[in-house]
Amino acid sequence: MGTALPAQETFGLGLYSYADAARFIGGKPSELRRWLKGYSSRQGEQSALQAPLWPPQWAGSGIDGIGFRDLIELRFVRTFVACGVPLNLVRRTIEELHERLGKQYPFTSTTFKTDGRRIFMELLDGSGDAALVDVVKRQDVMKKIIAPSLREGVELNVDDKAARWFPMKGSRAVVFDPERSFGQPILEQSGVPTIAIVEALRAADGDEHRIARLYDVPLAEVRKAVAFERQVAP
Repeated sequence: MGTALPAQETFGLGLYSYADAARFIGGKPSELRRWLKGYSSRQGEQSALQAPLWPPQWAGSGIDGIGFRDLIELRFVRTFVACGVPLNLVRRTIEELHERLGKQYPFTSTTFKTDGRRIFMELLDGSGDAALVDVVKRQDVMKKIIAPSLREGVELNVDDKAARWFPMKGSRAVVFDPERSFGQPILEQSGVPTIAIVEALRAADGDEHRIARLYDVPLAEVRKAVAFERQVAP
């Protein structure tokens, strides 16, 4: 029967499966799903339900996926966890940031560079876990989280919310824009999905010039699409 199309009022959110989200930002689909859908954990003989880190943009819609702002925020969460920060500390940080700063997606906002850093370090120092403090400070997690490499290419709107993401360093050829193609990666100028370019190239035995003519795009953009899809290949 196929997947039901989103209602008109949900256009502009972006839509990604957990598999696609993992392909674009790294990590495992099951891990991202647990973070945004919740999960059960064992505590001795008891099982406890862990709530989602935040309600994803598609919560309550019946669609098993996440939105563009969820995707960008998850990049920060994944970096925290990959650097050795326990998920429960990430959760507490999100809750504190939301309460104190009033931001639903606090890591993405510019406020995190200042107040967010301070709140995180307060929670870390108050955790009572000297080993964790040592690991975090030694690996310089905060530098990685707020480094230009993680924020580069993410455009915020006037409300300090993620609006677009140019994922290739030093290039604006490829964009994630929730207002276009449900937020899937496309060539910014023409709107052609990058995956369509790659699939067409496979069918054309790699003839880049032919595909450039077929889609009426510069040869350089065809190559950018290929480079991006290689970058996110599983």
